[in-house]
Amino acid sequence: MHQWTPRQPGEIMKKTSALCAGLTVIFFLTGCSGQVSGAAGTSVPSPSSTGHRSASPSASPSPVTPAPAESEPAGAAECDGNNLDISIAAQPMDSGAGSFYSEITFTNTRSDTCLVEGPLSIFNLADSATGAVVGKRAADSGLPEEVQLAPGASAYSTIHFTNAGAYDCETAVADVAYVSPPNWDSSRTITLESPVTVCNTPATYNVSWISATSLF
Repeated sequence: MHQWTPRQPGEIMKKTSALCAGLTVIFFLTGCSGQVSGAAGTSVPSPSSTGHRSASPSASPSPVTPAPAESEPAGAAECDGNNLDISIAAQPMDSGAGSFYSEITFTNTRSDTCLVEGPLSIFNLADSATGAVVGKRAADSGLPEEVQLAPGASAYSTIHFTNAGAYDCETAVADVAYVSPPNWDSSRTITLESPVTVCNTPATYNVSWISATSLF
């Protein structure tokens, strides 16, 4: 039969101390484990959960596109020869000294403004019976002048004649003129109000460049 042997007080104290130390270590490890677990499982509150709105970074202002500059109004187009009414007035001014003048009028029949400038592309006197050009024209005269023609407005060119009778020349009679405005290729046949006598040579008339000023 096993007989219980009483422990000595010193031995009991050693075992009790060892037991307490072991429990302390277990408690310490359990506590640390709980702290670590708690730190890992605890979420950091988001700014919205605190009830305060976090300041969002200010958005960059959108680039301002400058308003397009107003374009300058387009310049008037050159007058279309087909949209010009052409007439010739017979001797509107007579110098009485061997010279007389006729005036060519160009009237804009368009619905918008156009411009004319420079010498006429074509101007010849002719005999309507034969269609032949007669008379020799001297060099055109005048200075560049850009004329803006509003609808219904007119520009002018002057025909300056000298008296063919003052020359010993072969003469011819013209009753029509072939006329083309500046920079226009096709001519218009205009009947003269009064036939004119011209020399085939030397030249006995010339034509001025377009002008905004009428002889009248």
